Amino acid sequence: MKMLRKNWWVIAMIIVLMVPAGMSAKRKKNKHKVFTTEQAMTQRQSQLVANSSLTAVRVNPRYRNSVKQYAAMTVNFNPSYRVPNCVSYMLTASMVAVTDGPNAQHRRNYKFYADPSVSGCPEWWEYKRSGYDRGHMAPANDMRWSRQSMSDCFLMTNICPQDHDMNGGSWNKLELKVHDWARQHGKIVVATGPIFNGSGKRIGNNNDIVVPAGFFKVVLDPARNRAIGFLYNNREEPGGVKRHACSVDEVERVTGHDFFSSLPDNVERQVEGTFNFEQWQ
Repeated sequence: MKMLRKNWWVIAMIIVLMVPAGMSAKRKKNKHKVFTTEQAMTQRQSQLVANSSLTAVRVNPRYRNSVKQYAAMTVNFNPSYRVPNCVSYMLTASMVAVTDGPNAQHRRNYKFYADPSVSGCPEWWEYKRSGYDRGHMAPANDMRWSRQSMSDCFLMTNICPQDHDMNGGSWNKLELKVHDWARQHGKIVVATGPIFNGSGKRIGNNNDIVVPAGFFKVVLDPARNRAIGFLYNNREEPGGVKRHACSVDEVERVTGHDFFSSLPDNVERQVEGTFNFEQWQ
């Protein structure tokens, strides 16, 4: 006991030295943890920005346009024609794995409905007895990976009047092909919309919903720097998907829209100027 009292200051010094060392190690550990979390958040934010820039479309300035961002798709809506100018979204292999699996949302559980926040959006019943289908631009089959994405794709801002035979025939074949490409290639960007050139028909309660003369679809594979476009008349036509394939430049020429403008100019020229349907198989 006498020896402990004599050397009390030595013991105190040891305790003082030990406590800061432990606290310092703890601070370093916590600091490292916070830094890692911040890095992960920054990376996710960067990916979201990159994804949203790829799905952004510069709509033909001749058309009135309002942009509405939903959970899984970007809608460029034409309040004068009361249909979308273009609908774009990203589709990944992991999304497709859900849509094709046992946990996919079932179409029968969803109904068409209007978005009151978007000027000119029609009611679902304005298509009744019109002779045209309510054609999804972002297909329900691509949106079955969550309740929100599935619900949003049934909004009338995502809908155009489509010929029934075309919607269930040649156009459906294209949609299934694109769906399969997402599974094969990991991630694709898709933009779809109507072609107004030559549109003359109208439907709706006030006969003011434009019936498109045709439809387009463009697909980008950002990992491989390649893209392809498709042009369809709004009627069923013989022939397979390949028959309708073209370059993105050709779709831009027909529609007046500008796709994938966030890509570097040299990459954009390359991917939009050429296409090879066989490379996508």
